[in-house]
Amino acid sequence: MSRKPIARRVLAVLVGAAAVLTIALAVLLVAGHVVGKMGDAVGQKVFEAVALGVGVLWVVDVVCLVLSLGVNALADSEQAPPDEPY
Repeated sequence: MSRKPIARRVLAVLVGAAAVLTIALAVLLVAGHVVGKMGDAVGQKVFEAVALGVGVLWVVDVVCLVLSLGVNALADSEQAPPDEPY
């Protein structure tokens, strides 16, 4: 049995967080737009600021997810036999 450097549970949390943050970002942006159309400029700015924070978290999560998958892929390639003998 192959032991991967990044646990499957960590990858599941990263994927779940990416999905939740994507939905949260969309909801915040739409809510900010609606509040802005209703004439509440301060409310719109608050929603935009919170959406910016969620967007930063989303980017950090996706970068961590891609790097984790890359590390696991490299670990798999080291354990697999070479395709072509040199």
